[in-house]
Amino acid sequence: MTQAQRDLAVRRLESLKLRLNALDGMLATQLSSPFYRTQCDQIYEEAKTEIDALEKQLATKLEFLFNFKGGGWNSEIAFTKEEAIEQAIENYGVPEDGKILNIDITTFRVSTPDDRRNLLSFFD
Repeated sequence: MTQAQRDLAVRRLESLKLRLNALDGMLATQLSSPFYRTQCDQIYEEAKTEIDALEKQLATKLEFLFNFKGGGWNSEIAFTKEEAIEQAIENYGVPEDGKILNIDITTFRVSTPDDRRNLLSFFD
């Protein structure tokens, strides 16, 4: 997830929460018909399900794998790709400044089981 994707998810979450609050107010009135109430209940449940999924997604840090220009790889745990890159630069130095290791920023990716397994196979 990039920072832009995370920002979009946060805005969607805030929007859904506002809609649920408004829907709660509408459902509290006695003026709604049984059909209207059923439809509102369904919309409420769908929004609540999406809110739960977004909150879980936003609370989960991901493992980002990356390579070094001179060979080798490592990983960073972060919410976004940009955050992972910042952490790697803090740990290993700015790319091409002659510090410790040269990080290849273009190789940052979310870890998958297959990718991780392939990288770890070099240690066997």
